[in-house]
Amino acid sequence: MSSQSTTLILLPQTTYNGGGTANVYTVTGNAQPAAAYYLNNSDLQTVNINLSNVTGNIVIEASLATTPGVGDWFSVYELEASSSNVSSYTNIQGNFVFMRAKVVDFSQGVVNFIKLSY
Repeated sequence: MSSQSTTLILLPQTTYNGGGTANVYTVTGNAQPAAAYYLNNSDLQTVNINLSNVTGNIVIEASLATTPGVGDWFSVYELEASSSNVSSYTNIQGNFVFMRAKVVDFSQGVVNFIKLSY
C-alpha cells in the first residue's frame, strides 16, 4: 500500500515593516483544499508556521463550503507573535473542505511560510 502526502502553501513569504503598532494591516492567503477535499474521510491536517521577527496574530481558518464566500470562514487555530521567531507545527483535526492563513494586526517581520500538509 503506497502512501501519498500533499503540501500546499497557505501563505507565501510576506514581509512587512509598518514602523510600529500604528501601522498594522491584515494579509490573507489564498484558500487551499483541505484534507477532506481530496480524501473524503480524512480529517487531519498539519500546519507548519515559520516566522522571523513577526509581530501579529497568525490565524488559520477553515471552511465547510465547496465554494467559500466571505462569511463561510471560521478560525481553527491562532498564534500570537510578538517580535517572534517561530518554527513550529500544529495538527488540526476537522473534516474541512478549504483552509487559509491570515496575519491580523501585522506590524513587522517576515512570514517565511505557512504550509498545509496531509
